[in-house]
Amino acid sequence: MNHDLLEVDRLHFNELRESVGEEKFNRLLNEFVKKFVYESITIDGKNALSFEDCSNLLEKKVIVTSLPEREQKEALNYLNAFSHVFKLCVSRRRLDEEILKDLHEMLVEGIFVGGHYRKVNIQLPGSMHQPPDYVKVYDRMAKFFYDLEHFKGTALQKGAFAHATIFKIYPFLEGNGRLARLVLNYILIFDGYMPFSIPVDQKDLYLQHLDTFKVEKDISPFVNYIYTLLLDSYEKYIDYLEN
Repeated sequence: MNHDLLEVDRLHFNELRESVGEEKFNRLLNEFVKKFVYESITIDGKNALSFEDCSNLLEKKVIVTSLPEREQKEALNYLNAFSHVFKLCVSRRRLDEEILKDLHEMLVEGIFVGGHYRKVNIQLPGSMHQPPDYVKVYDRMAKFFYDLEHFKGTALQKGAFAHATIFKIYPFLEGNGRLARLVLNYILIFDGYMPFSIPVDQKDLYLQHLDTFKVEKDISPFVNYIYTLLLDSYEKYIDYLEN
C-alpha cells in the first residue's frame, strides 16, 4: 500500500476544490451521496429500490406508495445520518458511544426503536464467524471505544478497524452494516479525506475481507482493500472536477 500516492491525490483534489468553487464541489458531493446511500442499503441484500428510485427519493424526499415503505425510509434515514456526520465533523466532534447510538437511532427512525445494544443472540448466515453472546456486547463495545481512542495508525487504518470491529461485535439487532460503513467515512472525513462507497458488485470480496479479520484477526487485507477503493474514488473525483 503506497500511502504517498493517496496523499498526492488528496492534495491535488483539495487544490482543485479551491479552484472550481463550492458549487461544483457540492454537485460532486450530491452525486456521491446518492451512490453511497444506494450502494450501502443494497449491499445488505434487502433493498428493492433501483438506483433511479433511490436518486429520485433523495431529491424529492417524498415516500411513494408504489415502492416498499421500509426501503424508502432506510434510504432517507441514511441521507439524514450522513448529513449529520458531516455536521459533526465540521464541529470537530470525535466519534464516541453516544454519537454511535444516535447514528444508529437515526438509521432506523420510523422503522423500530434504535440506539440500544442487542439483548438477544444472533446468527449470521454464510459467515465464518458469529457475533459474541449478547451479554458480552457492552464490554466489547467499551473496549472498542478505548481502542479507538488510543489507536496508533493512519485515519484509513483507524476507519477500517472501526468498521471491521462493529461488524465483528454486531452490537445492534439490525443496521450494523450500514452503521459500520457510515462510521468508516466519519473517521475519514474527520481527518480531511473525502468519503467513498463500497460497490455492490464487490460485495463478496468486501465480506471476504471482513471474515478474514473476524477469524484470523488480520486487518491488513481489509485496509488494503479500503485503500484501493479510496484511491480509485479520488481519481474519479479529480476527473469530475477537472472536466
